Amino acid sequence: MRKGFKNSKPNLIDKENQAILKLPHDEFLWGVATSPYQHEGGLNGEGEPLNNWAWAEKEQLVEPSGKSCNFWNLAEEDLKRASNLGLNAFRLGLCWSRIQPTYTLPHPEKPLPSPPPFDTKALMRYCKIIASCRALGMEPIITLHHFTHPAWLGLDAWLHRATIDHYIQYVGYSLKFLLEHLPKDFQCEPPQIFLTVNEPNMLATCHYLYGYFPSGSNRGIHAATLCLIHLLEAHTKAYFLIHSLYKSYGLKPYVSFNNYASNLYWLDLAWLDLLHASHFGIKKQKLFSYLWDRARQLDTAFNQCRFSSISTVRKILGIILKKAQHFLAYACSFESSWKELLEVIYHSKQRPFDFIAFDYYDPFVEHALRWPRWNDELPKRNKAFHEWLLEAFTSKWWDWKMLPEGLVFITRQLAHYRLALLISENGLAYRYTPMGTMEKRRDSVLRSHYIRAHVRTVQKLRAEGSPLFGYLYWSLVDNYEWGSFSPRFGLYSVDFKNGLHRNEVDVFGENPAKTYAEEINNAKISMAHR
Repeated sequence: MRKGFKNSKPNLIDKENQAILKLPHDEFLWGVATSPYQHEGGLNGEGEPLNNWAWAEKEQLVEPSGKSCNFWNLAEEDLKRASNLGLNAFRLGLCWSRIQPTYTLPHPEKPLPSPPPFDTKALMRYCKIIASCRALGMEPIITLHHFTHPAWLGLDAWLHRATIDHYIQYVGYSLKFLLEHLPKDFQCEPPQIFLTVNEPNMLATCHYLYGYFPSGSNRGIHAATLCLIHLLEAHTKAYFLIHSLYKSYGLKPYVSFNNYASNLYWLDLAWLDLLHASHFGIKKQKLFSYLWDRARQLDTAFNQCRFSSISTVRKILGIILKKAQHFLAYACSFESSWKELLEVIYHSKQRPFDFIAFDYYDPFVEHALRWPRWNDELPKRNKAFHEWLLEAFTSKWWDWKMLPEGLVFITRQLAHYRLALLISENGLAYRYTPMGTMEKRRDSVLRSHYIRAHVRTVQKLRAEGSPLFGYLYWSLVDNYEWGSFSPRFGLYSVDFKNGLHRNEVDVFGENPAKTYAEEINNAKISMAHR
């Protein structure tokens, strides 16, 4: 271990199993989450690094990301804002497209024959940001892949196994750079908490089932399954690579990925169960029957709960959607590409997780559909008919319900894995309309209501002995949300038309950043007296 680096972490007793859970940090982590493409800006423009959304931006299928909120240049200012709120954690991503860039857009279906060189200037900038984060007393939580990849890999990179090797090379090169240069040039401890892949469950479905993310002509359930298989294999290989690298420096990393939490088993928990199977002693030949048993357990546990937001009609809708996903899961269980992933999983008895991370918004499929509204934006072109229907009838970001009781349900389901838990995203959106106005939510919930309810639920869960070790609000500032600036999640409002100023008080007269700071302070006092 390098001199001066702490590596001792606290433990928590798992009361149900009488086991000791190792927590990745010695304090409860209160923070915010960001991502490169959504916050940094400076991608996909003339002379800028290009990612897999560049074709959609060029063809005007989505709003151009432009400067977004310019985090790439304003990171130090935003980090100070976060620190001034009393935060002790900050989630940020490394942008693969910036670290291994191409500036010329290739044919979307013809990746470059060889990868371009790495950009050490970009990596040095990330070192500076991470060092600033640590200097302000915030633990950096690093996402290595947040939905996007370099354009040189083509539009549908994750349908090809070769992308796994390219990803592993990027992870290895980047982390070696951080491990060398942060201590040497910044006298700074390297980051130790990593998320390898952000929401692999949603990346696969948003590209190939829902049509929300740009993709080629190869869409549907089999393309989504293939994409997910490759992402899970990439995570597993990255997990062991990161541990190997850090061990050579005398350090211990904490590695996971973060799913979007859902009560659809085959969209969420199935993939955690799959990657835990060898560790839990499940024989390969009995794997899928084990997963089906776990699916029934989740459905039974959910049916035993009574959530006030779920009417009889919505409950029936949920039953139908769950039966449909069980049918699709059965159809995909014969996918030949499972073979390579299972070989990687069963190669080691060690599970590829040091903790479980999850993004919590509205996890219940019963809320997934709503009637189209007159002021909805028109669906984008270049979509299949079922994708047009989904876009018209599915709930939007600003329709997601405030459900702190759902957080309790999800957290208790995740206790099955007997690992520490991180809420890696949680937040509430307003809608900025095409008419240039901020629209009030139909449920009249304000961001301050939402923050209070969820922070207090986290406190309650901790008091009950839940192994939660962190909560990250999405996001510090308003940002680019996957093709649009309409959803606004920020603790600070951003004026995207007039200089990207960060405003504490929003158009509804609220100060959500102040509310979050107050709730965190109260939570720290409460936790310290237990």
